[in-house]
Amino acid sequence: MITATARRLAAFLLAVCVLAGLPAAAWAAPSSTPAAPHGRTTFGIQPSGAKKPDQRPNLSYSVTPGAALRDYVAVWNYGTRPITLRLYGGDAFITADGGFDVLAADKKSTAVGSWLKLGKGRVTIPGRSHVIVPFTLTVPQHVTPGDHAGGIVASLAATRTDAKGNKVRVDQRVGARIYLRVAGKLDARLSVDGPHTSYHGTLNPFAAGSATVTYTVRNTGNVRLGARQAVRVSDLFGGDATVRGPRDIPELLPGSALTVTASATGVLPTVRDTTTVTVDPVPVRGDVPPPVRPRVTAAAGFWAVPWTVLGLLLLVAAAVAVFFVRRRLRRRGTGAVRRRPAVAGTDRAPAAGRAAALAVVTAATVLAGSPSWAADAGQLTVSPQHGSDTQPITITTGTPCPSGTTNVIARVAGAGFPHGGQIVVGNAPLATYPKASGGGASIPLIYTMRDYATTAGFHTLHGTYTFTLSCLKGAFSRTSAGDFSGSLRFSSNSAYGDGTKAKTPAGAGAGAGAGAGAGAGTGAGAGAGASSQPAASASPGSGAVVPSVAPNGSGAEAPAASGAPDGTTGAVRTAAESPVRHSNTTLVVLSTSGFAVALLAVALFWARGRRARAAAASGSSD
Repeated sequence: MITATARRLAAFLLAVCVLAGLPAAAWAAPSSTPAAPHGRTTFGIQPSGAKKPDQRPNLSYSVTPGAALRDYVAVWNYGTRPITLRLYGGDAFITADGGFDVLAADKKSTAVGSWLKLGKGRVTIPGRSHVIVPFTLTVPQHVTPGDHAGGIVASLAATRTDAKGNKVRVDQRVGARIYLRVAGKLDARLSVDGPHTSYHGTLNPFAAGSATVTYTVRNTGNVRLGARQAVRVSDLFGGDATVRGPRDIPELLPGSALTVTASATGVLPTVRDTTTVTVDPVPVRGDVPPPVRPRVTAAAGFWAVPWTVLGLLLLVAAAVAVFFVRRRLRRRGTGAVRRRPAVAGTDRAPAAGRAAALAVVTAATVLAGSPSWAADAGQLTVSPQHGSDTQPITITTGTPCPSGTTNVIARVAGAGFPHGGQIVVGNAPLATYPKASGGGASIPLIYTMRDYATTAGFHTLHGTYTFTLSCLKGAFSRTSAGDFSGSLRFSSNSAYGDGTKAKTPAGAGAGAGAGAGAGAGTGAGAGAGASSQPAASASPGSGAVVPSVAPNGSGAEAPAASGAPDGTTGAVRTAAESPVRHSNTTLVVLSTSGFAVALLAVALFWARGRRARAAAASGSSD
């Protein structure tokens, strides 16, 4: 019989023999079956001269329509074994995360990729060496001016086995960028779609929540641009939440768009909050700065509702309704057995309930819509009073801005411009501009009416266009201390006349001349620029003004109310609250007063009902 000790000894000896034989088997395997190479093959591509590679970061050219040029790329093999690569050209695009990429080989190119012709479509490169490949680039005769982008790609396709044993086709690609600027009129412009904000509340109705902001930045011009971004989330009382991100956009090709997402914390649930997005176009690093780079601002309100509070109010309202219904049913049941004498006021409980509900609704309306007026500071003169759409314009206030104001912001409203008008002077220091003879400010506009129309995306100028200048008490003030308004009226697409029907103040011409001289040196520094953000404007011929806010050129909002479209002068007061501009003092006073009136009405009706019930009880006992 084999003992347990003998079995353990035999097992140990067998294990030693197996382990001793493993190294020999492992070393012998390569001799019979060559191992497949693991990892990716390393290769690259770069701009080159005819003889050797050069140090250019990319293939960049300035050309005219119909031009043809010849250049070279060097394709490198950094490995030790020869490789065969496929070469092709393609159009460039911006990926969803903001990266630069070139269309795949099976995608049809219609721009730079179709203008390329490579000397070789496939190259074999020995280990640790390179091959220089020539190419030609022929620009069509009818190509549009501006920037066009593409690339030359070196591709290595292979089939590999993944960890689960599946066959996977892997396509390794590297590329050299091509930037082509075609001579002609350059238009450097960005636009913003949105923003769209989603509020995420908490169970605590008085605690701050968070929000997710999403918007899209589009390159609507013909020049590639970068962008600096800023997002601001404000509550109803002017407080700002903390916003994380977004990162600056390094490059946005003409016609491309990038969707951006930012997160905000510390968002107070004040029912209606506001998100403001500011995008500053900047030249791409190493590029020639474009001639025009207006700031773009977009704002939109969103609901930040404390649902817990609303739920509690709904429960209270339901309880009150049940109480009154049951009480009325009890009284009807009692009246069926014994009729009580009619006493004035005994049936006023339902009326009291209706009055109380009306008072509460009135108070809520006051809370949601308390107005904030901007003082009518006076008239704004637009000079020259008669001119063309390509003629420089100067706006001059008839009197100085109210005492204590340091900054101004101006915009133009009318047919074709966004629903709130378009900013023509960013939030700029008042001291930047010279004074007119009457003490007012003389402000030259950086662009012409034709430029502003082009920026807004339309071509036909017609009807009355109203300029409104708001005086602010600081660079980040949210309330206007006074508004000046003046108008011009286009009788044709290219000619305009006076729209205010007012005489030019003495010395306005001199002020305009001084303003035009200062505009070249100070206009850009003041942050003047066009904006696609809605502000207050009036539809031509409607005579009504829709209130809103015009975010200023420096990232802070400033209020303004557009003049009436019929050419009348002076500031037009809005009839409802702007989603951004509001006076905290007015809001608190009116809201408190509204709720006080509601509580007083409820108390009065309760007291009257109690007296009526007491009188009814005494009459029954008699």
